[in-house]
Amino acid sequence: MTGDTMVMGDMKLPTSPTDTQSSCETLRGDAIIEIADEDCSTTRPSVDSRLSEIQGGDDAAQPKEKRPTVLRRITGSFKSTPDPLSVTEINTRTLENTPNGFPRLAAFQASEANFGLYRSFSYLHSRILLDLQDEITCLEKELDELDWDDSSENPNRLRSREADVAEAENEPGQRNRRVLLGEIRIKLMEYDQVLIKARELEAFQKPSDRNYRSVRRYHHNTKPLMDAEMDSIRSQEDTVSLRSGREWASFDGGVETLIGQLDRGLKWVLRTEQPPLQRFFRTPALRAKTTNAYIALYSSSRIDQLINVLITFVIFILLVIPVITMYHLTSTSTFTSTSNTDSTSPFQNNGSANSANTINAVGVLIVFTLLFSAAMSILTKAARHELFAASAAYCAILVVFIGNFTGPGN
Repeated sequence: MTGDTMVMGDMKLPTSPTDTQSSCETLRGDAIIEIADEDCSTTRPSVDSRLSEIQGGDDAAQPKEKRPTVLRRITGSFKSTPDPLSVTEINTRTLENTPNGFPRLAAFQASEANFGLYRSFSYLHSRILLDLQDEITCLEKELDELDWDDSSENPNRLRSREADVAEAENEPGQRNRRVLLGEIRIKLMEYDQVLIKARELEAFQKPSDRNYRSVRRYHHNTKPLMDAEMDSIRSQEDTVSLRSGREWASFDGGVETLIGQLDRGLKWVLRTEQPPLQRFFRTPALRAKTTNAYIALYSSSRIDQLINVLITFVIFILLVIPVITMYHLTSTSTFTSTSNTDSTSPFQNNGSANSANTINAVGVLIVFTLLFSAAMSILTKAARHELFAASAAYCAILVVFIGNFTGPGN
């Protein structure tokens, strides 16, 4: 998730006040930075040692610490020392600590990449482009008229740029070719810049209905702006999203919705104060962004991990079940042909059984190929040629399996 989270990572390591080269370790390279020991340069007596000196140093009266066992010594070497608070401290901007209005709305839209919805002003871009286009067209016509006039009166100006520049110096204050070309150059640069920006904005993705409804619900619940300032969010067809989109945006949106519904159900059943699934799919930084019960910020990385597991399970099912089904059909055919070897017409019975089971296996192939194509189109954003290639490869695998078990030798 992308939010307004800052990591306090510019802490200075403690050094010796007298000599900079007397530190405990010398850090080389840019791979790993360890935490420096605070007591390596100057050893200070602890409170317990000073207290024991005051009391006479009676070590016999103090309880002796147990020596660690061998197993604890071995496992202790693999445990990492936790970082101090000065390293793990994270400053998170919360919605409730931001003034209501445009500041809180900005904090809300920055808390989740899916909430970054803004207007593209495509109508205004079109108006500006049409206006510039008409200005450039008028300048083009004016330049054509001037070229035709010079072609009959002074054709040398059209054949030499230096001659045209020299003639233009003798025509101060007139709209000659040099002046027109300068204006056209400026207008073309402005037109090209607006045209390129408009094309880049058209490449932005439109927000999904789920994300657009979430932002509209936030406006309805909190009312951060006046009603007159709400025109921007009401223009759904002119709204673009800063999120580039995950590979299966519609599917993971449904998974997040299902997790939220399941979380509310478990909270009501278990009678807990917090949703029980919240700690699995929401990081502490995301939970610290808001205390609003109607806002659920899920970690995209954890959602992706869950979706990867679901995708793996679906692929496993689509590959294993048809193979097992067709193997069962072919093994039944082999058993039938073996049991009919003593009949009066074994070849006729064997051929009819093999053909029936082969037709059933082909039916299984067709059904699971359609299921595979539907899963590809729903779970991924595969292009048409990618969907066709994947379905053809899946179908070819099953065809090879049928041919190996239903051939003449079998």
